[in-house]
Amino acid sequence: MHVNPRATPGGTPALEVSNLSVRYGKAISALADVSLRVDAGEVVTLMGLNGAGKSTIVRAVTGLLPVNGGSITAGTITSYGTALTGRSPRYIVRHGVAQTMEGRRIFAGLTVQQNLEVGGATRRPADVRALQAEVLDLFPRLAKRRGQLAGLLSGGEQQMLAFGRALMSSPRLLVLDEPTLGLSPKLVTAIGDAISAIRERGTSVLLIEQNAVMALSVADRGYLIEHGRIFREGTAIELRDDPELERRLLGLAEEAA
Repeated sequence: MHVNPRATPGGTPALEVSNLSVRYGKAISALADVSLRVDAGEVVTLMGLNGAGKSTIVRAVTGLLPVNGGSITAGTITSYGTALTGRSPRYIVRHGVAQTMEGRRIFAGLTVQQNLEVGGATRRPADVRALQAEVLDLFPRLAKRRGQLAGLLSGGEQQMLAFGRALMSSPRLLVLDEPTLGLSPKLVTAIGDAISAIRERGTSVLLIEQNAVMALSVADRGYLIEHGRIFREGTAIELRDDPELERRLLGLAEEAA
């Protein structure tokens, strides 16, 4: 792990979640007073077990929260100084935030190229061609399958396509929701390499992940969440080397393997 020289602590964050609380219905508290930050040029990982609150944070940040009665009851979300709290997903995408969703959610009946074109729907045609070339350079396996139906790709290739489709909007902030779930160790490494590559191109990343080993190998900093609360934060090196957290982090990695 190396510290990204583009990260600018103290500047305008790519993402700032402050004292966020979320409730489902009248009784279920999903998040309680959660705060986290992604500085410009950083990869920041958010780790926790299933049900800890990771996906709720993703849904709040990307404007997809109101499923089964979810609502933000307190706190704010900003990106590069612009308030995103309560904004529509369309507004948030246009502001420069993109995500890959858990479960991939590619368009199975469209080709690889058509999926990428859908991802670039908000961009000019010339930009779409240039962005597609960058994505296919990042994922050579997709370049070989650009005319193939996405539903016929392997699971790892579908994850690469979901990743690439999100990049087609040329985001300033990319939110990755469990990008290595169910992948082989070789493909986990490929996803980690891709995250490092897009960070080097200037895109900030919030990485939601259970595979602690991979997450801490590419991240600058990390947060650990449990029962809807952040209980630990630090640099990736601090989290990786902290003996008190070693058992917990290894447990997360083993569960995701």
